[in-house]
Amino acid sequence: MEIKINEKRLLDTFLTLVRIDSESLHEKDIQCYVAAEMKKRGCQVVVDKIGKKIGSTAQGNIIATLKGTRPGKPFFLSAHLDTVPPGKGIKPIVKKDRVTSDGTTILAGDDKTGVALMLEIAQVLKEQKVAHPTIEFIFTLNEEHGMYGSKNLDYSKIKAKDGLIMDHEELSDLLVRGPEVVDFIVEITGVTAHAGVAPEKGISALEVAAKALSMMKLGRIDKETVCNFGVVSGGQVTNAVMPKLSLLGEARSLSHVKLQKQVKHMKDCFAKAAKQFVKKVDGKTIRPVIDIKTPLRYGALNVPVTAPTVKLALAAAKKYGIKMKPVSSGGGCDANVLCQHGLVAPNLGLGVRNCHTPREYVDLAEYYTASKIVLDILLNYK
Repeated sequence: MEIKINEKRLLDTFLTLVRIDSESLHEKDIQCYVAAEMKKRGCQVVVDKIGKKIGSTAQGNIIATLKGTRPGKPFFLSAHLDTVPPGKGIKPIVKKDRVTSDGTTILAGDDKTGVALMLEIAQVLKEQKVAHPTIEFIFTLNEEHGMYGSKNLDYSKIKAKDGLIMDHEELSDLLVRGPEVVDFIVEITGVTAHAGVAPEKGISALEVAAKALSMMKLGRIDKETVCNFGVVSGGQVTNAVMPKLSLLGEARSLSHVKLQKQVKHMKDCFAKAAKQFVKKVDGKTIRPVIDIKTPLRYGALNVPVTAPTVKLALAAAKKYGIKMKPVSSGGGCDANVLCQHGLVAPNLGLGVRNCHTPREYVDLAEYYTASKIVLDILLNYK
């Protein structure tokens, strides 16, 4: 008997899910719905209690385990429950070859295509009684704000080491590499003075920042490395030399060595700029003070192209006429975080386009093909 995805049911499930509001940190309704549906499909469902810790209305991440019907290692599938705004009151519109929103909101194909497919996979395996490995379905909270659901997941509850994230756009691109990202938090303290009467007695935090940034390599550093400052705050009036300034930025790279080199370069630029503003005022030496913090936002995704899931995905794609290739990305996802915990998971595209915008849509032919590929991977995993 050929094992098939029920495409109509998959679409209906997706339409149901996108009508459930679940912007980041407001995932309670969808978490309760998905947990209940996975129980109906015969899964053992555990919901952790990290919701309050990360500020979500939901109780926590969901780990739903469908016991295997044949010997072998367990496998996991993962998708996130939250969406970006504007994601309230989504009205999906089904057209001949795609699903869109009504144009006033996102569609939430990112990542409810993945959530719907996981529900469908569990249903197919239950009703068609096909031999399959134990499957752990991981549904995470708050991916869009910085993967805080996966960062706080209890990994002792995950037995599988190989798996698949379903949170990418084009099916032809299998995401296997993603950057390590460092946040750059800078506080510059200058010396205030009356800007109209004695500006020479002050040190402008703004000027220090400008000097540092003028020496700094920003934007595209090389093929693997980028850097940006995106938030600046400081000053209250125009007649005072600015005493404080805050800068928020980031550096990201596919190479740890290159990332560390860029971070050092940025710190050195601030240090050099500070030295240029040291001076004596009324017999005393004054200087700017710069405090820099560079916390790791998330580690790199690095899935070997020889990994079992990659091989199975490429073989399944070929079977269904898709020219799939392993690719890298400058963005991050739950796969980055899972990778730091020893879980090997490439990120598969499900036919979503224009994510995070009201122009978002799901290419149905591509989505249905992706669902067949996922099922093929599961049934052939040993």
